Amino acid sequence: MRMILSSTLALLIGTGTALAFPTEEVPTAEPAYLAKVKTAAPAEIVAKASIVMMQDGKSRSLQTGTNGYTCLISPDGTPLCADENGMAWWKAVGSKSDPPNKIGFIYMLAGDTGTSNHDPYQRASHQHWVQTGPHVMIVGPAAKTMAGYPRAADADPTKPYVMWPGTPYEHLMLPVK
Repeated sequence: MRMILSSTLALLIGTGTALAFPTEEVPTAEPAYLAKVKTAAPAEIVAKASIVMMQDGKSRSLQTGTNGYTCLISPDGTPLCADENGMAWWKAVGSKSDPPNKIGFIYMLAGDTGTSNHDPYQRASHQHWVQTGPHVMIVGPAAKTMAGYPRAADADPTKPYVMWPGTPYEHLMLPVK
């Protein structure tokens, strides 16, 4: 009986945590930053990933990785971990440059803080606002060729959809539990 109760409690606590969205805060203290960034991906990914923190406009390494993933907290407070191609895509969005012609993968298992789904640079407008819970992303040219996923600006973030459809940065959003 005690085992069943403990298992049920662990499931409920885990479920409650998974449904919460991250705050827009980007911690400046290293321990708080590490705690938040570790919510982005499975522990085995984060443990072997590079972890970077932006300070005074410069990237500072907190952990050197061995698995090809980089984890960070974006300026809007969203923790993420991306493979090399996903990171190149992420940087292209940030610099408004052409994204690489490579398929990449990004974890956002803490969810995101929300954005406009029609234009990556219109977050403040709150037009076609979408906030997605725990998810992974497939970025790069694959999203343009994957049929069967909704491409509407008013997406249902509880189901797979294409974010920023019709822009160079369109990508597949895959909610997970």
